[in-house]
Amino acid sequence: MHPLIKILYFILILLLISVAGNQILFLLFTFLCFIVFSFQFRSFLRTIRRMRWLFLSILIIYAFGTPGELIPQFPVNFAPTFEGVQLGLLQIEKLLIALAALSILLTSSSKEQLMLGLYMLLRPFKYLGLNIEKFAARLLLTLNYVEELASQNNSKFSFKQLDEIHASVESLPREGIVYFQKLPFKLIDKVMIFFAIALFSIVIFWSYL
Repeated sequence: MHPLIKILYFILILLLISVAGNQILFLLFTFLCFIVFSFQFRSFLRTIRRMRWLFLSILIIYAFGTPGELIPQFPVNFAPTFEGVQLGLLQIEKLLIALAALSILLTSSSKEQLMLGLYMLLRPFKYLGLNIEKFAARLLLTLNYVEELASQNNSKFSFKQLDEIHASVESLPREGIVYFQKLPFKLIDKVMIFFAIALFSIVIFWSYL
C-alpha cells in the first residue's frame, strides 16, 4: 500500500477516536491490537511498559477529579468515582488505539517511504508559500542523525543529546537535495483512497450530529 494512503488512514483513525462511541472504539481497539500483536508483540508491549506511569497518572487524575458516584468502601478519606474511572479507562483506550495505529504505520513502511508520503501530503501547502522541499530535506537529515545516535548509544536520551541533535542539524547546509523514489498508485491504493474519502465524510458528518 502506498505510504500516503497509510498516513491518511492514520489521520482518519485519530479523527475517529475523537467522535466515535464506546462500542466503535472497542471494536477499533480490538482490531488494531490484534494486528499489532500479530506482527510486533514484544515491541508494542515494550512501548506500553514505558508508558505505564502515564496511563496510571491519567487514571488517577480522572478517577479522583471527576464528580460522580463515589466508589464505596475505599480505604482512605476520599474516594474515586465510577464516572472518573470510566473516563480514565476511556482515555487510556484512545491512547492505546493511537499507539497501535502509529506502531503499524512505522513498522509497515520504511523511513524513506514515510518521508515520501509526508511530502505528498504537505505538497498542497506549497502553493501557500511553504518550502516543502526544505522541510522534507531537514526532517530526513534529522531522522538520520537520531537513528545514528540511537545506534551508537543504548542509554536513554537526555536533554543534552536533544540539544546536540538540534545543533548538528542546524549546522548542516540549508540548501540540500533529497531524492524520493516515486511509488505508483496501484488499484488497491485507488480503492483505499475512495474509502478514505468516504470515511472522512462520515467522520465530519458524525461530528456535527
